[in-house]
Amino acid sequence: MKKGLITQKNILCAAEEVFSEKGLFGARVDEISERAGCNKRMIYAHFGSKEGLYTAVLNNVYRKLSITEENLLSESLSPADAVSLYIKLLFNFLKDNPTFVKMVMWENLNEAKYMRMSGASDLKNVSVKVLENILKQGVQQGVFKSDINIKEIIISINMFCFSCFSNVYTMTDIMNIDFFNAQELELRLATITDMILSYILKQ
Repeated sequence: MKKGLITQKNILCAAEEVFSEKGLFGARVDEISERAGCNKRMIYAHFGSKEGLYTAVLNNVYRKLSITEENLLSESLSPADAVSLYIKLLFNFLKDNPTFVKMVMWENLNEAKYMRMSGASDLKNVSVKVLENILKQGVQQGVFKSDINIKEIIISINMFCFSCFSNVYTMTDIMNIDFFNAQELELRLATITDMILSYILKQ
């Protein structure tokens, strides 16, 4: 890998850490350059500005998720198994990528201003289309109920999974349950999967 590409990757990794901790407006380019092991001029040369770097990080983190979800394209599964796999892939991605969760939370505070600029929405739309096609296939095959609202199912899957990690600290305190515990996470994943499948499967 060329030195320039290595530097750019280091900058993106360091920026993801800092932006997830402090948001766009709290982050400092000095801290990002220090963590990346490069000077500020290199950051501006690659990304133009702090805002340009932030949008690049958003694009990068959504690309990671998109690659994970697109694994479904290479699987030959029944519609029900494909929905279960989609939920599992999304849930485990969120579990293993806490900086992604925090970046999305910050961007919600920004009212998705920089997400629109980054092109991350287009990346996410690819996996949404994959899930949409799976649900349509299930309806056509008579596996899923004919009257399900596909858009609402997709929203629900994403919201159920995401809220497990965006609200993990408050729910741990409110429910007095260790949501960081591996068994609790497995139970949460199983519950979400059962809820969705119970709702969409044709009896």
